[in-house]
Amino acid sequence: MNEVLSNKLNPQVLPHLEIWAWEVPIYLFLGGLAGGLLVITGGMLLLQKGGLFGKKSEARDPFTGMIQIGSVLSPVLLGLGMFFLFLDLENKFHVWRFYTAFVWTSPMSWGSWMLIIFFPLATLQALIVNERWLEGFSLVNRIIQPSKKHLNLIAMINVHMGAGIGVYTGILLSTFYARPIWSSSILGFVFLMSGLSSAAALVMLMAPRREKLMFSKMDMYFISLEGFATTLFIIGGITGSENVRDAMYFLISGPYAPWFWVVFVMGGMIVPLMLETLEAIGRIRFTVLVPLLVLTGSLTLRFIIVYAGQAFPTFA
Repeated sequence: MNEVLSNKLNPQVLPHLEIWAWEVPIYLFLGGLAGGLLVITGGMLLLQKGGLFGKKSEARDPFTGMIQIGSVLSPVLLGLGMFFLFLDLENKFHVWRFYTAFVWTSPMSWGSWMLIIFFPLATLQALIVNERWLEGFSLVNRIIQPSKKHLNLIAMINVHMGAGIGVYTGILLSTFYARPIWSSSILGFVFLMSGLSSAAALVMLMAPRREKLMFSKMDMYFISLEGFATTLFIIGGITGSENVRDAMYFLISGPYAPWFWVVFVMGGMIVPLMLETLEAIGRIRFTVLVPLLVLTGSLTLRFIIVYAGQAFPTFA
């Protein structure tokens, strides 16, 4: 990414300053989705060991399949997200420079090192829970066998690591104080809840019918928290300084308002929450529309925030 300093205030004068294109929102979406999957699968492993999802000695646990699939998808989706981020880099062969130092005041430095930790731990969890499919690979089994007894610890670390990645996707933007739409301390929590909600929706799509209600209820909880966080994000904007207030009104009543209110708020939160509530009380059966709406809303949120944040000038 190039950094350009200018004393001009109108982004239309220097349109090339708006340099974050479609790759970055997709990276933020996939990063949040991967983090959410790691939180959900790691949490289910911990609860399963505690007996909530059945005792460890049971031959067949109804949730094991989703733990296996979700654990594999988490590092795969994050790797795909990193590919899109790589496409956005101006000097692609300088990526290694991130790992020559740790700058504790830089969110990008924190994120780079978190990703290095995320991949091996998420992959190790995926290998352990899919052990029975990997019996023919001696090298892999030499990694799995000594690690199995530490699965509880690995899952616990992964829950925190997944949450950290989910928050980081929002913190990455919120530390750019020169962009008033982004400069909100609650943005990390909004992206975390959105990532958890979209992860639950993705698992819901793949889960057997008998398990869909469980993940639907989980998604209801995450959507409720996402709605609460989004409300705080809006309130914080309209009660902030003049420039931040103007930026928030640009987001919620300007050219991005239809996408924000119709696609994200209504289509990505309110409608899915209503349908999931009706499903929970037995009024309707599961419909594939719900998780698709949640995933679409989550992706749209990233595009709206990234694009609107660059479209509104630092000083209106």
